[in-house]
Amino acid sequence: MEKKRFKKIYVEITNSCNLKCSFCPEGKRAKEFISVDKFENIINQIKEYTNLIALHVKGEPLLHPKLKEILEVCEKNNMLVNITTNATLLEKNLEILINSKAVRQLNLSLHSITKNENTDTYNFEAYINSVLNASKEILEKTNIIISYRLWNLENISENSENYHILNALESAFSVENLKEIAKKEKFVKLAKNAFLNQDLEFVWPSMENEVISDEGTCWGLRNQVAILANGDVVPCCLDGDGEIKLGNIFEDSFESIINSEYSKKLVKAFEENRIIHNLCKRCGFRGKFEKSI
Repeated sequence: MEKKRFKKIYVEITNSCNLKCSFCPEGKRAKEFISVDKFENIINQIKEYTNLIALHVKGEPLLHPKLKEILEVCEKNNMLVNITTNATLLEKNLEILINSKAVRQLNLSLHSITKNENTDTYNFEAYINSVLNASKEILEKTNIIISYRLWNLENISENSENYHILNALESAFSVENLKEIAKKEKFVKLAKNAFLNQDLEFVWPSMENEVISDEGTCWGLRNQVAILANGDVVPCCLDGDGEIKLGNIFEDSFESIINSEYSKKLVKAFEENRIIHNLCKRCGFRGKFEKSI
């Protein structure tokens, strides 16, 4: 039987983070870093189902002390990697990223520094300079795609941090009137393999949130699935607390988990525009998926 293929599988290598952002809840799970052996176990189980993984659900991937070894496992298994990061550790991991043949795309969440509650920890100007210097070196030396994310759309007034970030990008990439363009366009090409990606801030789904709808669809278990650092398999990248645990990849095979009766039930409901799990009913991010389906 032909195996199901996913566009992307999220493999969380840590749920620890060095920032405390207002838009990202702390979560209920114990903090941990996946071992290289366990990561390789996961890759061996999922490599027939996709050739693209993202190294997060929660957490800061560049915080992992064995990032180099993890990327080497991906390279050995012909697995491409997307990394979403707050970019505070980009400069520190520059050599690892440049030398990796596995890294396909870096999503640099610049909005993290604007929403960080530990404001005394990072100097805003130093952060932006560090990120731009490091990312431009990556662009010069590799074919890695870099997406500069501002997922906190607001009015671009002269006193806003977004204004200063856009001003820095405008200067770094010699893009005329970027601040004006950004008011009209969410997605802007800055240079070869370099893009500005803007969007509204979203609220992480939580069982404590109000129900939004029991109708709708999602990419969960259809072209994406996620594996948490503890091995729990969940339908999508927004189940940061593992509320919809389908199984554990260290206890049962990935194949048996995604083909379980409950997994099939979730997929069938999504295909019929029905939402059956209580967490999904509270997820506002589904609207983004529905627009692109």
